[in-house]
Amino acid sequence: MLDYSKKILILIIFLNNRNNKVNNINTDDIKYVIHENKKTAVFLIEGKSIETWIPMKDIYENLPKNDFLNIQKGILVNAKQIVNISYNGIYTMTDGHTFQGRKRGLSEHRKIRKKLGLASTVLSSDDYIPPLGLLEKCTLLDKMPLAFCVIELVFDEKGHGVDFVFRYCNEMMADVEGIPVSEMINRSFYEVFENGDKKWLVTYADVALNGNKRILTDYSPEIDKHLTIYCYQPIPGYCACILIPK
Repeated sequence: MLDYSKKILILIIFLNNRNNKVNNINTDDIKYVIHENKKTAVFLIEGKSIETWIPMKDIYENLPKNDFLNIQKGILVNAKQIVNISYNGIYTMTDGHTFQGRKRGLSEHRKIRKKLGLASTVLSSDDYIPPLGLLEKCTLLDKMPLAFCVIELVFDEKGHGVDFVFRYCNEMMADVEGIPVSEMINRSFYEVFENGDKKWLVTYADVALNGNKRILTDYSPEIDKHLTIYCYQPIPGYCACILIPK
């Protein structure tokens, strides 16, 4: 393996179908690397891109690990070219291109954001701003005669759902949950219900990550009610729920 510790100019040989071409590339000149359709494309700061049949893993192994991040299967990004990492793990690059990081590793993306000094873009729960348009659409359901909420899933480093945060609750949620809406918004479930049952998490995580529609019928000891909950994914990472008490 070549030694890149000194950031010297590296040589990557791309064996194209038409000719054998040697490209001199400095690692700092790489914006990101994308693997799709069995080919790997290296995108450079100058605007050019180079395609190769060399596997992504082989290129990754020969890049400075502290400078390049494998944020998603088939996507490597130069940490120096990241201008923002959103609350939902969306990476924005210097050229405006965006990539969705692993949805099962949202907490890891937030750690990277902090490590890169992008923490100033992080909003506290009190100042949280939902994805554009989501809150506006939800306000149409403020007075709907059925309890409705939108929750954001929180995952640990291994991608397991460990909690969820209430991002929207309509007025009927207060009747069903027995708690004022103001005491639920932007607070986690286990903050509102300290002894809350974790049985709901697996289903909510499946909906938020995979977009599946689910129906739950179970007893909720937190509010001493039997509930039927209809769940769907409004946007990735979130689960919307309609709660119907029996």
